Amino acid sequence: MYIVPDSDAAEGLNLNDCFSESIYDTEDALAELDNTKDAVAELDTEEEMLCAFIAFQVNKDIEENPDLQLGVGRYQDVAEATERFGYFKTCVGEVQKVNEEENGWEAEINFFCDLS
Repeated sequence: MYIVPDSDAAEGLNLNDCFSESIYDTEDALAELDNTKDAVAELDTEEEMLCAFIAFQVNKDIEENPDLQLGVGRYQDVAEATERFGYFKTCVGEVQKVNEEENGWEAEINFFCDLS
């Protein structure tokens, strides 16, 4: 389940194409890309960011995070999704910035990227 935030980017986007975890950052992305840095670096338009945010919502692992079953981590409405989309975009920007520094390690998008 996912809620689309209030964004003009949603108008031209087929949201059903946005369910793959490889869109944002996962071990599966490692198999398809040289490294996860490449997956995050590709998120440079509002449409790509929105698609990644939808994938992020859809792929939160309930088994690993049982709080999701209790409603924690799921958004109540469009207003909350819009607020958390902002946090997500900030998190992605921070991950991109860290990964540009070539520190010998890579930052990744994780479960906390939609939290303040």
